[in-house]
Amino acid sequence: MNYPGFINGSNTLLSTAADNERTVNWFLEAIAPGTGPGGAQAYLRPTPGIEPFVVLGKGPVRQLFSQNGRAFAVAGNGLYEVFANHTSAYRGAVAVDSKPASICSNGSAGNQLFIVSGNRGYTYDLTTDVLTQIGDADFPFPATMGTFIDGYFLALKGGTNLFQWSALEDGTSWNGLDVAQLSQSSDFIQSISAVHGLLYLLGTQTAVIWGNTGGSSAFEPIQGSLGMQGSIAPWSAEVLDNTLFWLGGNERGHGVVYRFNGYTPERVSTHAVETAIASYGRITDAIGWTFQMDGHTFYCLYLPDAPVQWVYDVATQRWFEWAIWNPVTLRDEPWIARCHTFAFGQHLVGDRQSGAIYRMDPSIVTSELVIMGAA
Repeated sequence: MNYPGFINGSNTLLSTAADNERTVNWFLEAIAPGTGPGGAQAYLRPTPGIEPFVVLGKGPVRQLFSQNGRAFAVAGNGLYEVFANHTSAYRGAVAVDSKPASICSNGSAGNQLFIVSGNRGYTYDLTTDVLTQIGDADFPFPATMGTFIDGYFLALKGGTNLFQWSALEDGTSWNGLDVAQLSQSSDFIQSISAVHGLLYLLGTQTAVIWGNTGGSSAFEPIQGSLGMQGSIAPWSAEVLDNTLFWLGGNERGHGVVYRFNGYTPERVSTHAVETAIASYGRITDAIGWTFQMDGHTFYCLYLPDAPVQWVYDVATQRWFEWAIWNPVTLRDEPWIARCHTFAFGQHLVGDRQSGAIYRMDPSIVTSELVIMGAA
């Protein structure tokens, strides 16, 4: 006999008499109609397992990046290159703070990485393996994060509504006149992301999309793209499923997860998720990270004060909780990862506490219990 809703995502409401479901360290996978035993429509799969891949210097692992067969990590105050044979090479020191770092590349056109860490900007020459700090004379110090679009590196100046871009395909050259300022709104920019050749700017109260229009400035706002939903957590913004996900906030409140649907912010969190987020002490330092595995695309939200990580599966549009058990404190803690890259044909995740990088794989499980039923 089928019991509709017997297996589902986490959905603990304020009234637990109405719904008190928790799905911890599992996620839902649909079964093709007519193929499940006893008419089952879905089953619960365990959270992918992890095993050590390489250990870097001081932690935490603050960012991972891979492209064109090479992989890099910022861990603590160091930039490292990571190799397929489970070794690493220290490439130089970077400034460090409690926030993640950002890494992007201009590929074979410039052979450079652009790293923003601890409010400083750096370039890494992929041909000479030399890391160089960008001088402050023309660079938008303090920079909080960076991205790459249309041949330019872009840096966001912290505590302002300004961003600046480098010379074309050259992160070592920055002109103080190559700067843009939000004109559609007056709030500070929280985060900057490149999606499909467009620049997504999330402010404290609004969101707007810019593009390289070929006008007098390299980048200009797209008409009609201003949305009245900002971001409460700068590092929650992550690209997934051909759009941008983030933890929202504005003058009316905060704690709702959004994604862009075209130019419009669209709510994807549930009342249960929003109730949980509202109960945590700190949410401004939430970190989003994403990955795709076996047809599932996951948006993961790490909140340091939460006992779990909240994980949204685009395939099923369900939320789940991923956690690890601390045998000393005898309570759940958020799952270990806080950043991801797919390198050497493997999913690599960075430890939120140490300098360890793990290989993540669904085949790495200590035990497997298959629970089937109607979703």
